[in-house]
Amino acid sequence: MRSVFLSLSIDPSFVTSKKIHALLNYWSARRQGTDWPMRDSIIPWEITPYLPNIVISEINHKSHQVYYRLVGTKVVEMSRFDFTGRWLHEMSPASEEPGVWEQAYAMMIETASPVYGQTGIPIADGSEILVREEFGMFPLQVPKKDVFQCIALEDYGPLMHFNPDDLRAMRPAKR
Repeated sequence: MRSVFLSLSIDPSFVTSKKIHALLNYWSARRQGTDWPMRDSIIPWEITPYLPNIVISEINHKSHQVYYRLVGTKVVEMSRFDFTGRWLHEMSPASEEPGVWEQAYAMMIETASPVYGQTGIPIADGSEILVREEFGMFPLQVPKKDVFQCIALEDYGPLMHFNPDDLRAMRPAKR
């Protein structure tokens, strides 16, 4: 039996990643008395060490459709696909659980708060071995009223002696 795990929480203690907690602290410092910081308060050079692990997405308030605006180089490497400029519903994620990202975005929309998660990425199709991934998703305000954005960080932990080419690749969904 394959060891599959998916867990989501709004409690930051749910994840152990120092990178995710650092981004949470950065995000919290930019709130300035609001529930969510403005997107333009996120300054890339202030979070340089985390940029390879960052995903910036835009979510439509009514349809809840998710559009990927920016995908960091480490996320592309681990996904084996650059999904910048793509819609979530068009993708077939590399993670083991179908719908992991839809569930995480739905929780963020429902709770209007950051979401933390743990999932696994199989090493190649059909593999029993999973690379553990932790993630944090942090909502952002934008001037447009019909959408909001999210800055997320994916952390794969220490990947010593590991070749990302061995991972199952993310790909466009088959229609």
